[in-house]
Amino acid sequence: MTREERHRILSPAEIADAQSQAQRAVTTVGIPQELIDRLRPILAPAATALATDEAAAHAKAA
Repeated sequence: MTREERHRILSPAEIADAQSQAQRAVTTVGIPQELIDRLRPILAPAATALATDEAAAHAKAA
């Protein structure tokens, strides 16, 4: 997911929370940054799809 997509879909508070959670996970589990960098292109499309589905669900509920 690109920076522009994140900012379009998520609020600044949600982005900060996600970054904080990711950093805690990396620190707690000890996931190497190299692995994260390799997985990012694979996981980004799934993250985008989930964010889109969640945004649609919120819009439908409103």
